[in-house]
Amino acid sequence: MYIAYLALVGRVLLTGYERIIFKQVGTGSGSAESVFLIFTTGTLLLAPFAFFVEWPADWSFLWIAALASLAYAVQTVFYIKSLSNGEASLVAPLYYFSVFFLLALSVMFLGESFGLAKLAGLVMLVYGASFLHKKQSILHSLAALATDRACQFMIISSVLVALGRTLDAFMMRSVHPMVYTLALCFFTDLYIFIWLALTGKLGSARKMFRNKLKAGTIAGAVDCYSYLLLLIAISRIEVSIAEPASMLGMVVTVVLAHFIFGERIRHRLPGVAIMFAGAWLLFV
Repeated sequence: MYIAYLALVGRVLLTGYERIIFKQVGTGSGSAESVFLIFTTGTLLLAPFAFFVEWPADWSFLWIAALASLAYAVQTVFYIKSLSNGEASLVAPLYYFSVFFLLALSVMFLGESFGLAKLAGLVMLVYGASFLHKKQSILHSLAALATDRACQFMIISSVLVALGRTLDAFMMRSVHPMVYTLALCFFTDLYIFIWLALTGKLGSARKMFRNKLKAGTIAGAVDCYSYLLLLIAISRIEVSIAEPASMLGMVVTVVLAHFIFGERIRHRLPGVAIMFAGAWLLFV
């Protein structure tokens, strides 16, 4: 169990930095090309570890991995679009609206627990989110978030994340996290490559590899390893707890957005604190 919690801590730190490096990679570049660069470099960095794990005798899990990969491929495109077009300290916390969809799916299909503490935690997440785009009332604040283009991209991304995480939790009952992660990376690379080929953007992708290889490699490492840490965590912790708890990485994102991009975050800090408390309630 300690390993699961250590993995979750690592996940929080890496996801906090992930939005910063994703924004740097995606700004001024195509979203699909950015996803291809990030996942390709991430896959190459993970591949050597495949020699140190036991491979499954039954490969029937691949069709589920292919389905989850499709959700993640589309999700990451919207994720990068959102970070490229909006302030990181504004749109990044909206990623965790996925907890609503995730909680519903995990209770219905995975038989996970649900109680008043989790409900209170989710309510606090929404209330905290209203501080990110502060208006005269909570409803006006949430409406402002819902009509902002970059925020809409992130909300769509969060729905797809919930679907992917539900499939992940199901597969962690029978497949090694490293094997599953590599399968996801492979299928995601394949989907994006096909899309780039069909849309005539392979040349643009090659240009991006030349111009942003260093940043893309860092982003690939952060993304793939943070995801692997999540899978390790949900092998022993309920996904309806582990994924919302990962939102604490938002605190890291907000602080880094201030120092790296010069974003004004003071008015968003109360919301961050409330969302932090809401995440804590998910563990009660």
